[in-house]
Order: sequence, then structure tokens, then C-alpha cells
Amino acid sequence: MKKSWELSRRTFLRGAGTLMALPVLEAMAPSLARAQTAGQPSPRRMMAFFVPNGMYPAEWYPTTSGENYTLSPLLSPLESYKSDFLVLSGLANKPSHFSSVDVGHVASTSTFLTGTSVAELPLRNGMSMDQVAAAQLKQYTRFPSLELGTKSGTSYVLHNNISWGANSTPMPKEIRPDILFDRLFEGQTGSQSAEAAEARRRRRLSVLDSVKQDTERLEAKLGREDRLRMDEYLTGVRELEQRVQQTRVAQCTPGTRPAQTSDVRQQVKLMLDMVVLAFQCDLTRVATFMYGEAVDDTSYPFLSIPDGRGGSIPVSQGHHTLSHEIAAGSQSQKMYSAICKWEVEQFAYLLGKMKAVQEPDGTLLDNSVVLFGSGIGESNLHDTLNMPVLLAGKGGGKIRPGRHIVYKDPLNFYTQGVPIAKLFVSMLGAVGVNATKFGDDGDGLLPNLA
Repeated sequence: MKKSWELSRRTFLRGAGTLMALPVLEAMAPSLARAQTAGQPSPRRMMAFFVPNGMYPAEWYPTTSGENYTLSPLLSPLESYKSDFLVLSGLANKPSHFSSVDVGHVASTSTFLTGTSVAELPLRNGMSMDQVAAAQLKQYTRFPSLELGTKSGTSYVLHNNISWGANSTPMPKEIRPDILFDRLFEGQTGSQSAEAAEARRRRRLSVLDSVKQDTERLEAKLGREDRLRMDEYLTGVRELEQRVQQTRVAQCTPGTRPAQTSDVRQQVKLMLDMVVLAFQCDLTRVATFMYGEAVDDTSYPFLSIPDGRGGSIPVSQGHHTLSHEIAAGSQSQKMYSAICKWEVEQFAYLLGKMKAVQEPDGTLLDNSVVLFGSGIGESNLHDTLNMPVLLAGKGGGKIRPGRHIVYKDPLNFYTQGVPIAKLFVSMLGAVGVNATKFGDDGDGLLPNLA
């Protein structure tokens, strides 16, 4: 590759009405180096991963703190990433208690990222952390933010949304992997209609076929390392496309309601994979993933617990139902814990994917802040004063992970913890959004994160 040739960070592959973003390549190094010299490091990303119905406290909170803490049973799936995240114990969302709706699941879910109280009639909520970030960072990316989930939910808007824009506007989430893939990687322009894209799919052509000529022209100019990186990226997109194709809603006769993929395991991984690729290609810098909804009562027959006789029992009861039957050692408590642990496993999957993406100044995970948590802690109490919270990533050096930080005794359910809105102030700062206050009680930064 000639040293005089360089590639813009904003280069897209083009063809047949398709725009497709690129990963970071060495050919972009001169422009990236200039940006870093000018004080512009790799992009900082923000993500929030919500799960419903709390966590079983006795198995969630580590019994030791600091750097040498021991992971709790529910956090054990994160063993390989212990140095990449923080356990933050004793954070509270007290403003949700002043809501004029059900303080339990409804208020705790809808205020998870807003740190305010809410009302139903008329609808009132604050702007969520992700949308505050998106409002400032949207100038740099194709998509201001991505709002993703696994369920469209009920008609009750406060059950189904963690992302809220200005004027109490809920941000609708995408739950179908096929539609999300089309948005991100088919990149329709004015010359390609949705019908044309569907016709291409019926001919079983890959989105990569649309940009084949431009890809070949680009690869002819790239060095060996960049060609390998491009091949790895395009292979990943194609594998993702093939997995998405398996979930597409089949063509049907009028009157037949199309079915969504029934395997939530596949749906979750597809969504998380696409978030990582969107971050990798700087299509967006802000995303939320809402797994389930408030009062989610999904059953998990693919999970099981020991029956005490050498066999196993499938987790056939609903999640919400189990969350209110948590007598220690009971069958229902063990089933509830199995669901909680499976949710943590999905977070571990996300961290693994993000950590595998190399950038000029670290990994994608290093340059991100990723929140994982639920709106309530102890489910029987509908406790929002002690929330289960993890924070992964380094935020480009603003966060020092690998520790358990205790702000108050998380098992004392009747005393208020430190406002989680302070964490949101810190997360906003980590992605370059200046804020000194957030929500109703987030005055200043959350201490001890650096």
C-alpha cells in the first residue's frame, strides 16, 4: 500500500443503492492519528442492558469488596471478564417512589434510565441518560441511537420503555433482528426501496453482493493486515446475515399473523452482535437493550435445576411469578436464580464480543461504558433503594474496572443507597457529554469510579 494513500474514517462501501460502513483499518491511521493528536481519541460508546424482575440478592452481591473480591454465584459467568467491570452495590432510584403509578415494576422500569418520578395521566417522564448522550453525539454517526429489545410488550407504555426522549416521548424499540440488520447493513438509499431489498433476498443474494465491486476496488489498495481485517469483518457480517435470514418472518397469505422467532436465545445474541458491529463501524455510539418488560412472566423451559435425585426439572414457571416466591433453598428460588444467572450469561457474551474488537487505543470495551442492571433489587419488596448494577468498560480511561464498590450495605433493604443518577452523570462524562446533574437527585459524579 502506498504511504500517500489514506482512507477516510467515513468511507462506505457502495453499490446497488446500498451503503455499508467499514471497521477501523490501518489505512485510516493517518486521519485517526491526526484526530488523536488533536485530542480526539477513538469514539466513546454508551450502552444500557436492562433485565426485569430484579436479582436474587443472596446470590447477587459479593461478600467481599475491593479488587480482590470473590464473585458471587450469579456473577460467576463473568469470571473471564472480572477485570473489565465493576460491581456497584448500594445504588438507589428513590425518585421512582414519588411516582403516581405502581412504584414496583412500572415506575422502576420506566425510570430506570431517567432518575425521575413518572405519571401516567398526563404522561410524564424525564429524558433518559442514553437520549441525553444521543442528542450530543448524533452529529458524528448515522444513527443517533439504537433502542432494542425482545418484546413489543403491552399497550401500557410505562411497562415497555427504558429509553425516553424529550417531552416524555418513549423511544420505540426494535425487536426483530431481520429489520435491525436491514437498517444497519443494507443501508438503503433513495435508489433502493424496501421492495428491491426484499427482491434481492428472495434471489438469495447477500448484502455483500451489492457492494462486491466496491469491496474489490478497496481491497486492491489495502495492505495485508487490512485485507485480513476486512475479510474477518465481512465474514462476520455474512454469518450474521445468514443467522438473521433464519429468523425472517415468512411470506404469508392475507390474514395470517406473522410469527416472531420463538427462540429468545437466538434473538438476544443476534441483537447483541449487531450492537457490537454498529459500534465497531461507528454507525452509532449509543444503544439500549431492554430484555423483556416490566412484570415479565416468560418461562424458560431450556433452563433446568437439579431435582435432588440425579435428574433435573425444567424452569417452566414464569419469571415474575418465581421472583415473588424466593424462600431460600426452595424450588422456586432456585428456578428464579437460574433465570438471573442466564441473564448474566448474556451480558458476559456481550462483553466478550466487545473485548474482541481491537481499536487503535485499546478494545471496543475499553472505549465504552456498559450498564447492566434491573430496576428493582429484592423482588418481594419491589425494592428500588438497592439496585443490582454492573458497569463494564473503561470509558476511554475514565473508569477503573475490576472492583466491587460498596456504597452502603445492599442487604439492608430499608435504607436508601447513593442515587444511581450520579452514575449516569459519570457515564455521560465518560462519553464526552458534560453534565453536572441528572434526574431528580443526581447531583455530581458517583465517587470512586476512577
